Amino acid sequence: MDPSPRTHAEFINQYIPLVDFLGQAMGPNVEIVLHDLDIPDKSIIAISNSHISGRQIGGPVTDFALWFMKQGDATHVPMMTGYRAVNSEGRVCRSSSYFLRDENNVMRGMLCINVDVSDLIQIRNLTSKMIGNTETTAHEKTQAFGGYPGPGAIPPNPGIDEKSESFFPSDIQTFIQQSSIAQTIAEMSSPKVQTSNMVEDASTDFSPTDEDQGEVVESLGSNVQHLLESMLDKTIAEQGISPERMQREERVEAIRSLEDAGFFLLKGGIAAAAKRLEVSEPTIYRYLVEVRN
Repeated sequence: MDPSPRTHAEFINQYIPLVDFLGQAMGPNVEIVLHDLDIPDKSIIAISNSHISGRQIGGPVTDFALWFMKQGDATHVPMMTGYRAVNSEGRVCRSSSYFLRDENNVMRGMLCINVDVSDLIQIRNLTSKMIGNTETTAHEKTQAFGGYPGPGAIPPNPGIDEKSESFFPSDIQTFIQQSSIAQTIAEMSSPKVQTSNMVEDASTDFSPTDEDQGEVVESLGSNVQHLLESMLDKTIAEQGISPERMQREERVEAIRSLEDAGFFLLKGGIAAAAKRLEVSEPTIYRYLVEVRN
């Protein structure tokens, strides 16, 4: 006799012990978070080393998680590793997410690892200045999953300009570039996406420096209201016009962008959008029907 299918709670709760285990095993600089995507506005059901992001159980998903909830079931990508996130204090994390799918291959949760690499980045920036590196080459981010509409491209790691002057001899420069610390930092800065059979680079290395903080993929916010407001800020900025001056077509386009980003998966999304776009909630519903069709 076939065993009865597991409930959603049984499916997602089986991963809770991993959160404390990984948090203790990987140390205080690594935050482990388990999200239940069936309740995106309070998705965090387990968290270890929460001081890194300031979040707690009952907190919401991130903007990246919302976007992937809209896109992930179509791609069936099992994980994404090495993308950049920033906490509420501006500290940079190297983040990775494993997408938890049920027996029907429906994405129901995410197990996320956020490594605080801010101190390592400061070390890298210091050594870059010591060896005379002053330029950051700009490259467009390779768009994972068909193009995540996050805040922007991730700039690459600053390489060593062979033509730049340095007070270190060339053999010393080579040693520093090839040192274990340099390799470790470079490896920790390269986002990757794993398909069913292979791992591919999702971007060149990022480089948040004092002069150029770069762009982030994910914001580790601690409450739903902050998440709603930050997503609205981004969408309105993309339109390039204030809400009171928007025409109907521009408001519809804003709703389309929010819908693609998973904004309306959150409770309160309709009311928040209506308030910021200065229209009624029934108007937002009409716009949603239009963009969904």
